[in-house]
Amino acid sequence: MKDMPNLEVIFLMHRALEHLRRRTVAEYWRTNQQDDLIAQLNQRQIGYLFTIHQHEPCTLLEVMHHSGLSKSAASTAVAKLVRLKMVTRVRNAADRREVMIRLQPELRGHIEAIDRQFRCNVAACLAGASAGELAGILAGAELLYQRVLENIHE
Repeated sequence: MKDMPNLEVIFLMHRALEHLRRRTVAEYWRTNQQDDLIAQLNQRQIGYLFTIHQHEPCTLLEVMHHSGLSKSAASTAVAKLVRLKMVTRVRNAADRREVMIRLQPELRGHIEAIDRQFRCNVAACLAGASAGELAGILAGAELLYQRVLENIHE
């Protein structure tokens, strides 16, 4: 791997986007804290909620796969979200051995509002780019996304 190009910019971009996501969540908390169910969660738990939202209904194994948690850690995280009435666990009607995890319906609006604001914040970061720069950024991002997906599904 000595011929590997310097990939640091990819990791810096990931860190910057993660920082922007955390800042978006913090801004949402400040403006909606009075009645916001999500305000009682830490950043990691919010990440688990987003993972469940993106893949729901999902199994504990899917939460493990998408979050990188061990089975024990994923089970503990989901159990905490169940206790907080953020998610529900329901037996899969097609396979009674399997438990499906879903967001509580009243949380969907909060999660979707945070996601919309995050997307607006990312778009604002790209607002100063020329059409050519934006096309290059998006083409590179799409190519990276496809390569990562190929390696995830191997």
